[in-house]
Amino acid sequence: MALAAVAVALASSRRQVAVWCLVFVAGRVAALIALSGDAQRCAAILPPGSITLEVRVLEPSFDQGGIGQAQPIGQRCRGPVEARWPKGIELSAGTRARLEGRWIERPDRGPRREGLLVASQVTPVDSAPTPIERLRNWLARTIRALYGARTGTVEALVINRRGEMPVELRDRYARAGLVHILSISGFHVGVIVAWVVLVGKLLHRPKAQATGVAALLAGAYVLFLGWPAPAARASLLVGLGALLHLRQRHPQATALLAIVALLVLLLDPWAVLDAGAWLSVSALGGALIATRWSDRAWGTAWWQRTLAGSLGATLATAPITAALFGMVSIVGVALNFVAIPLAALAVPGMLLSLLLAAVSLSLAAPLAAGSGALLGVLDMVAWWGGRPAAAAIIQPTGLTSALPWVAVLGLAGWSIAGGTTRSEALRRVALGLAAGIWVLFGVERYEAVGDADSLLSLHFLDVGQGDAALLRTPAGHWVLVDAGPRTDRDDAGRRVVAPFLARHRAAGVSVAIISHAHADHLGGLSALLERYPAGRLLEPAELVADPLYTGLLDQVDGMGIPWLAARDGMRFELDGVRFTLLHPDTMWAEWRLDLNEDSVVLLVEFGAFRALFPGDAGLHAETRLAGRIGKVDLLKVGHHGSRSASGEGLLAEIAPRAAIISSGRGNRYGHPHPEVLERLSRHGIGVWRTDELGTITVTTDGTTMTMSARHREETTSLRPRP
Repeated sequence: MALAAVAVALASSRRQVAVWCLVFVAGRVAALIALSGDAQRCAAILPPGSITLEVRVLEPSFDQGGIGQAQPIGQRCRGPVEARWPKGIELSAGTRARLEGRWIERPDRGPRREGLLVASQVTPVDSAPTPIERLRNWLARTIRALYGARTGTVEALVINRRGEMPVELRDRYARAGLVHILSISGFHVGVIVAWVVLVGKLLHRPKAQATGVAALLAGAYVLFLGWPAPAARASLLVGLGALLHLRQRHPQATALLAIVALLVLLLDPWAVLDAGAWLSVSALGGALIATRWSDRAWGTAWWQRTLAGSLGATLATAPITAALFGMVSIVGVALNFVAIPLAALAVPGMLLSLLLAAVSLSLAAPLAAGSGALLGVLDMVAWWGGRPAAAAIIQPTGLTSALPWVAVLGLAGWSIAGGTTRSEALRRVALGLAAGIWVLFGVERYEAVGDADSLLSLHFLDVGQGDAALLRTPAGHWVLVDAGPRTDRDDAGRRVVAPFLARHRAAGVSVAIISHAHADHLGGLSALLERYPAGRLLEPAELVADPLYTGLLDQVDGMGIPWLAARDGMRFELDGVRFTLLHPDTMWAEWRLDLNEDSVVLLVEFGAFRALFPGDAGLHAETRLAGRIGKVDLLKVGHHGSRSASGEGLLAEIAPRAAIISSGRGNRYGHPHPEVLERLSRHGIGVWRTDELGTITVTTDGTTMTMSARHREETTSLRPRP
């Protein structure tokens, strides 16, 4: 193919065809080199499981632990790996250490093999840091000394490390549309260049000279950070722009951006899989196109250019963020008016404070205090901007979520295409919005996302053939009971559960309960924990030879999430809601004979309301539980409505007012079985099914119970029953 492309390029009389052919050849050669080198990466060859090896620490770590970079030694591989260090040990960059722990593969990180080296014990051997590593150590200690509690945010803004930044704060930045400020990207490089050029102007230096110096400083800064793709794009753009300006060339901005994107891919072909690289290029491209039209149609006032650029960047990146992250921030268009000036002052202030700290910490302290105050205001803007329900539009991840935004982006492009005037652009937008409104009238009403305070809300999610329920306590704590299925084609945690929590503005999951180690119950938990780490995890702790289960245990251990073996008699309470585990019991004669029968059986109580979650526990476990449950108001039907569960004895004892069945549409198991439906009907129990109604929500104040789903709602009084 490469030879054919070269032949076409040589034979073609059209320059554009020749350029495309040569670009293809260059890309193909770069890809082959990258693929051959990737096979030698340590992340690709380290064996999963327990491991003992020597490593060189590449990033400093303090006694809080955390994730950093380490280079394995003596493994006949190259390239650093991510490592989670244990708490209570301080490691400087350049330290050579003996490490005992486990290598955990992360198969959901894309086509490249990735993983996490979880260290349980680290013994330093010696330390011989390079000059760059000495600089990293000094920076880490100085930032901690100057900025204290804001160290995580400062490291994100200055040295591209976000490991110590609170997860909830990072999420608020994302919802507020300000995450670009946290990742070292074109914004940071632009701030550095702008300040260097400004200083050059104050010193009466030629603009070309000041721009050249700024480009060199930006390039050195990006190299020091490890050449992240978004920052590399910006650095190359500045450098190439300075060179062309020196030669008195004035290329079109979008053409220059395209050349820089090509250079980034040639230097690092794996950037094609980097979401940050795509977002960086598309955001700048959208901002350039929107600003160019706005300058002509609206004017060149600073607020007009800022608004046009922010709106253009948001629309250009919306299909990507919707598909990859299931979220498009709307409020960020307005918040950028406040956040960008704040960051433009805070970032150089922090850099200058670090430069002064090289002379004296006392000289740097006042500047650090001022920069920290600006950073605090920036955090407040992100915190406030990420709170309202309208801050971001939350969707399931996937290509289908991107399609509406592709249509919106197409409408925006059509509105300004052909050099339209302001009035013509507004007319086209109005036509597009009118058409969109008619389309929305034909679409089902979007799911409500509000949960009232003082109520207990139980959400039974439509995850197909599997189980997943989220309980919100009156004070806003979330409890997960199973996380849905995961297959080669679908992941309910990423597609359904995480977006549901995001739509409800959940800060995290307090407790995750997995009924048993089958893929239709625990499969979605891995992806969910990447976004919402749980406060603790309960599951039966029955070891099964399933990579999905063992991989989850490795992930939980690697993330430092407390893990408990779920056992009969365990109790805990959240905001007045009582959770009691009735099963399993290791002393039961049938323990470990059937994984389904060893499911967690959970009783939830709030006021007079009682709900039973039996997992996949069947008739055998129900016999053991006879006489221990009493009447309940709500039954989550066991084993998706299989005939092997929800027996006559259980139904007679608990006499639920309503029952919920979670099963997939047209599933191959035939769930729910007709026998179960007939039993429920005979006992006068109302049936609600996720395969028919979608997600089902139950809310209760402890005296009444309201059940709602698609086109159906019922309220029941919870008066005591004989």
